[in-house]
Amino acid sequence: MNTEQRGHGIVLRQQWDSRPACGRNSFALLAIGAVVLPALLSGSAGLLRAQVSKSKAGEAQAAKAKASTPKAAQPKAAEQQVPQEEAVQPQEEGPQSTRAAYPVRNGGGTYERIEESERHKTPDGEVETQRVRMPSWGGTRDVLMEREIRTRKLPDGSVEKEYTLKNPDGGDHMVPIEIVREKIKKNGDNTTTEREVLKPGYDGRWTPTRKEMVKETGPESARQSVKEVREPTLSGDWKVVNRETTTTKSSGDSKESRTVEQLPDSYGRLSDYEVREEKSTAGEGGDTREVSVRRRDLQDTDHPKMILVGRTVTNQTKSADGKVTTKSVIVSDLQAGEATRNLAASGPQTVEETTEVESSGPGGRTTKVTDVKRRGEAGTGMRPAYQVVQEKDRDGNVRQVFIPKAQ
Repeated sequence: MNTEQRGHGIVLRQQWDSRPACGRNSFALLAIGAVVLPALLSGSAGLLRAQVSKSKAGEAQAAKAKASTPKAAQPKAAEQQVPQEEAVQPQEEGPQSTRAAYPVRNGGGTYERIEESERHKTPDGEVETQRVRMPSWGGTRDVLMEREIRTRKLPDGSVEKEYTLKNPDGGDHMVPIEIVREKIKKNGDNTTTEREVLKPGYDGRWTPTRKEMVKETGPESARQSVKEVREPTLSGDWKVVNRETTTTKSSGDSKESRTVEQLPDSYGRLSDYEVREEKSTAGEGGDTREVSVRRRDLQDTDHPKMILVGRTVTNQTKSADGKVTTKSVIVSDLQAGEATRNLAASGPQTVEETTEVESSGPGGRTTKVTDVKRRGEAGTGMRPAYQVVQEKDRDGNVRQVFIPKAQ
C-alpha cells in the first residue's frame, strides 16, 4: 500500500485488489473520516464563537432597551419570581368544651351542680350539647338535663336550628321530650323567625303543639318586632293566643323600648294584658335605667284597667378604687313580694330597696354583697329582709351564702 499526501488530507491508495469488499469499504471510511473530521471541528469552533458573540450582543441590546424604558413600565422582579400559591382549604375546628361547677349547700349537706357544654363544627354549621349534672337522692343518676342544639346554614343565607331537650327516664336513659325547630331568614333590615314546638303524643309520634312567628323590621335605631303565638283548637285550627309588639328607639347614649303583650279576654278577644317600658341613659356620673311594668286588672272584664306591677329605677356608679355600686328602688301598687294589690294605699308606694356592691380581690376573685330592704305588711317603714354574699373565682366557680334578716 502506497500513500500520497494532497493538501491537508491523506489519500490511501490500495494496491491489493484481491482483498474482500468489506476491507475495501473500511479503508474508504477511514479515508473519509480523516478528511471530514478536521473540517467539522474547525466549523464547530467557528459556530460556537458566532453564538457567543451573538448572545453578548443581545444582552447589550436588552440592557440598553431596559435603561431607556420608564420605571413604571419595567416589570418588578419580585412579582416575576413569586410563584402562584394554591388555595388553602380551611381546616375543620376541633371540639370546644366548657365546664362550670357550683357548690350548693342545703342545710348540713353540700352538693355540686355542674354545667357542661360541648361544641364542634360540621360542614354546614355546628352542634352544641349542653348538660346539667346533679346527684340524685340515690347518688347514682347525675345527668339532670341534656339539650342538643344543631345549627345549619343554608345556601340562600337562612339559618335552621333544632333544639332537642332530653330527660332521664326510669331506666336511666336520656330520651327526648321536646323538639323546637327554628328557621331564621334575613333580607336587609328585615328578619323573619319561624319556630315550631313538637312533643311526643300517645302513639309516639311527634306532634306540633305550638307555632311562633317573629317579624323584625327597620334599622337598629328604630326597630319594631311583632311576635305571634298560635296553638291548635279542639277543631284542629290554629288560633293566635298571644301577640307581642315591641318598639325600640336609640339615640346616642339613651335607649327606649315599649312592649305590649295581648292575651284573650273573657270574650276570647285579644286585648292588652301587659305593657312594659324601659329607658336607659349613660352619663358621666353613672348609668340610669328605669323599667315600668303595668298589667291588666283581672277583676275587670269589660274595660280592662292597668295596675302598676312595679317601676324600678336603677343607678350604677363606680368609685376610684374599682367598686361598683348599684342601687335599685321598686315602686308598686302590690304588696311587697306578693301578687295581691295593696288596697290600703291610695297610690303606688316604695316596696323594695336593693343595694349591691361588687369589688375585686387578689387572684381574680370577685365579691358581690347584696342587701335587700322591704316594706312590711303592717308597718309603713322599710325593714332589712335578707343579704346575699356571692364569691366567684377566676375559674368561674361560685360560692353563694343567703343570710335572712329578722323582721
